[in-house]
Amino acid sequence: MYDHKIYYCFTLSEEQMKYLRSKKYKMTHFSQIPYYKPAGKLIFFEKSALLDWVRNVKVKSEDEIREEAALHLSILSVPRSERTHV
Repeated sequence: MYDHKIYYCFTLSEEQMKYLRSKKYKMTHFSQIPYYKPAGKLIFFEKSALLDWVRNVKVKSEDEIREEAALHLSILSVPRSERTHV
């Protein structure tokens, strides 16, 4: 009825998968990734929580960094008294 395999929406090589398997316990020990431990022994990962975590640690491209820098510079060029606070 249900297939209990974990599916990833990212393409990973076999070498990358081995690396992730070896790092998961260290990452859970330091609370770097979300996990559940209902019985106190086995570790469970919720797919949606892992995907949210992956999306939150995205490395920005050079274009994204330039756009963000330009935005900050444009804000700084406006006198402080005229800036709107969000």
